[in-house]
Amino acid sequence: MVKLAYDASGQPVKVPALEAIALTRPEFFSGPRIWGETLAPALQAREADRRTTVKKAWRKTIIAAVLPMLLLLVLSVPFPFLLGGWPIVLFFGSGISVVLVSGLDWLKVYHMKATTKELVLGAACQCFDFTYETLSPDVSRVTDLKSFVAVGRAYQKTYGTPGARTGRKRKRGGQTRITTPFGSASFGSSNATGPDCPTPAYDILESASLLPGHDSRAFEDLIKGTRAGANFALVECRLETSGDNGGTVFQGLLFHVEYPQRFLGRTLLARSRWWKRGKASKDLSKVRLISAELDKAFTVYSNDQVEARLLLTPDRLERLLALERHFSGGKLRGVFEDGHMTIALEAPNQFEAGSIFKPLVDPARFTTALIELGLVCDVIDGFLTRDWAADKL
Repeated sequence: MVKLAYDASGQPVKVPALEAIALTRPEFFSGPRIWGETLAPALQAREADRRTTVKKAWRKTIIAAVLPMLLLLVLSVPFPFLLGGWPIVLFFGSGISVVLVSGLDWLKVYHMKATTKELVLGAACQCFDFTYETLSPDVSRVTDLKSFVAVGRAYQKTYGTPGARTGRKRKRGGQTRITTPFGSASFGSSNATGPDCPTPAYDILESASLLPGHDSRAFEDLIKGTRAGANFALVECRLETSGDNGGTVFQGLLFHVEYPQRFLGRTLLARSRWWKRGKASKDLSKVRLISAELDKAFTVYSNDQVEARLLLTPDRLERLLALERHFSGGKLRGVFEDGHMTIALEAPNQFEAGSIFKPLVDPARFTTALIELGLVCDVIDGFLTRDWAADKL
């Protein structure tokens, strides 16, 4: 049996039944039991509250949107000139009215979505012995405008970077020191505002010029664990610029895998036709891959040609392409250096565990999360469970 679920853009996707995937890999075997005994009852207990909360938010939104129209009609009797600017009045009036009347109710919907996602992804990670954190702002304490302002100020105080620049031009900031299996290392970091990345991936990719210039950063959906004897972390990242032409310049996933042994050289990998070689790769030489087709698909630079070719074999690159296809992503890029493999993949919002506007008790939410985690494991396994990983590095 195949069910329809919805991806981050709202498009329907086919999801196999939970029972159908249970025997496809060892980690999925406990899935039906966890769903039936733990997750489904927990979601069912939240369903009535979900319906009430969403319904209330929509009802208040409709009322708030209609109020300015009624007010305009009443005021147009003594002040007929107001009708001349009715589009502007309704646009701004409706926006302000919706925020004031239903804003707190939509915050409750947001909080419910975050806690539901934490429940579903946490259960999926349990099958792999991984851990999951939403990293979403805690809005549970917001009950009125005063508490909303207090939470906003606390967030800004914690995550705001003094002297952050505005505009489109990139400027790198100071150094960030992280710990690796082989000691500590420093990486350059931008002076963008936002929380620190919970993994070393952001600083490593930023130092390698594999992230676009940005003024603010945000992270969510942190997954951590051990796979094939290596610690790894996966986090979703959003980078934005400010100014007149500002917007999102990167939305996607950052992977960081600690290799059990140190690389001898430094290798940079990127999908072809978009990456321009920068200062970070000035001391590296272009690598010709074994497969002519993959050589066209990827641009690779390294200071160790032999190691780069041993590392980026056709089967491993195919796994990266499979990851890209599954997450509807693109512009995959990465760094292989010292004791880490760090990869970035541009992709729509992931790990959402389904829509909050649909019934919660749907096994497709859980199945989708399991499949996504399984694909991440496939990539790590492909790079770490071959003989050369122990013999060559």
